[in-house]
Amino acid sequence: MFNDPRARVPAPHTPAPRLIVPATLLLRTVEGLRARSNRWRESACVWTGSRDGRVSDVVFHHEMADDRATAFSLELPEREKFALYEKLGRRGDALLSLLHTHPDDGVELSPVDQRNQLSSRIGFWSIVLPHYGARDWKLEEIGFHVRCDRGWRRLRLAEVRDRLHVDVTP
Repeated sequence: MFNDPRARVPAPHTPAPRLIVPATLLLRTVEGLRARSNRWRESACVWTGSRDGRVSDVVFHHEMADDRATAFSLELPEREKFALYEKLGRRGDALLSLLHTHPDDGVELSPVDQRNQLSSRIGFWSIVLPHYGARDWKLEEIGFHVRCDRGWRRLRLAEVRDRLHVDVTP
C-alpha cells in the first residue's frame, strides 16, 4: 500500500524563480554555444550569479575541460564540476542555469540530461536550444525547464515571458 504510486500526493506547483540576464551576456552565450557546436556537436554552459537570479557570468563547459562532445551528448568531468562549485562558493555566487544544445528541434530534457544534472537545487533552470543553437533566439522554440521538488517541469511560454528578463541597460 505504501509503495503504490497511485497513492502519492501530487507534487505542488513550484513557481520558477526569475532570471535577469544582461543582453550582452545573452548574446555572448548564444554565440558561444553556436560556435562550439559548429552545427555538428552539442555544447553547454552555465549561467552563474546572485541568488536573486541576476546572471553575472557565463562559463562554457569546453573552457573548463574536454567535455567529450559528440553529435548527441556531452559530459563535464566530475572533477571540473566540483572545481566550479568551489569557485562559486568562494565568490559567493550560485549556479542559476545550465544551457545546452540539441541536434534537432527537440527541446525536452532527455533521460541523460536529467541524470547528469549540475544542480538538484529547487529553482535551478535548464535551457535547451534546438539545432545546435544555430538559429536565432526565439522563446517559443527553446525548452525552458525548472527543477522542482520531484523532478523537472517545462515552463509554459507565458511563464518564460514572466520569469526571464533580458536587461538591455548598459
